[in-house]
Amino acid sequence: MNGFLLDAGARLALDVALGTAGAMGDEHCGTEHLLFGIIATGRGEIAEMSELFALNTLRAERALKLLRGHHCAEDGRSASDPPLSTRVEVVLHSKPMDGSERLSCFDLLVAMIRDSRSGASTMLRNLGIRLGEIRCLAELGAARLDRSEIEGLIAALDRRSTGHEPWWGPAQSAPVARVSLPDSRPQLLGRSETAVATLDGVVAGPEGFGLTITIVSCDDWMLPPRWEPEEMLLPGLGAVHRSAPDVVTIDLRYGDGQIISNRDPRPRYRSGPPPPGILVRLGTRSIIDDRNDRRSPARRSETSEWWAWPLPAAGPVSVAFEWPAEALGGVIELDVDRITTQAEALRSRG
Repeated sequence: MNGFLLDAGARLALDVALGTAGAMGDEHCGTEHLLFGIIATGRGEIAEMSELFALNTLRAERALKLLRGHHCAEDGRSASDPPLSTRVEVVLHSKPMDGSERLSCFDLLVAMIRDSRSGASTMLRNLGIRLGEIRCLAELGAARLDRSEIEGLIAALDRRSTGHEPWWGPAQSAPVARVSLPDSRPQLLGRSETAVATLDGVVAGPEGFGLTITIVSCDDWMLPPRWEPEEMLLPGLGAVHRSAPDVVTIDLRYGDGQIISNRDPRPRYRSGPPPPGILVRLGTRSIIDDRNDRRSPARRSETSEWWAWPLPAAGPVSVAFEWPAEALGGVIELDVDRITTQAEALRSRG
């Protein structure tokens, strides 16, 4: 250990990696543990890079646990730190890219993912991250550019800050037009003994339209609503989404037979145009109304806002809603003519 020339950040990452491998009962401390240590202790540019690729500690730990089952010690945690794997030894004996004396976390990351068969590379692939993209940014960080250069490169690679695209939702400064509902009242989506769901509002934009949906409880919920299926990480396949009774499903059925659903969540930020047909959640807010009456339970409400892209070309559009946990569901139709009329008016203004 004393022969490794590491800066303070890299040393701390290695300490966390060794502790994590020991706590998990693994036979060796591998590059996957070192990657977890870098993510868990990252500060400054490392933290910004981790955020850019959605590499938080929770996701990294889940990916590590999926990977570690193949080489987990049977006798559980040992009293001392496990030995370093051969790949980690190679990484720790690599040379800093900028010619300095000590390795940084960026140098460690570059050396780890240079080997596509390493545990760290496998973890990143399982998380749906392209090795080429993260390697490019890690190499730039290892070159120890000044702060302004790093910020400029991160901004160039950050898909969240690129020009706004219509499938992401309405731009912050772009106008949307409210589409009036029948009788100017919320439309009932479904009712059960314990909850009521309503469509509270519809808005139109130049390229898409938005929905506001609210669920109000009439009793305590056994399973609070979840607006998107839970993400699961499968080795070799990346992220998949599993439905469950507490998941609220929303299907928009267009007149031409196309179905847009939240069953398979789509990333809002991407470099190129996706295939037409996306339903993204813009936001969710929860309210708990504690009433001053012991005989009445707290009333809970969940409101979510959605953006559908593209606009319907022609024919009816129906909204199918289902929440199996509370036996709640129903179907209503939207007035397509009102939506397209408002969208055309906004385009003509622009």
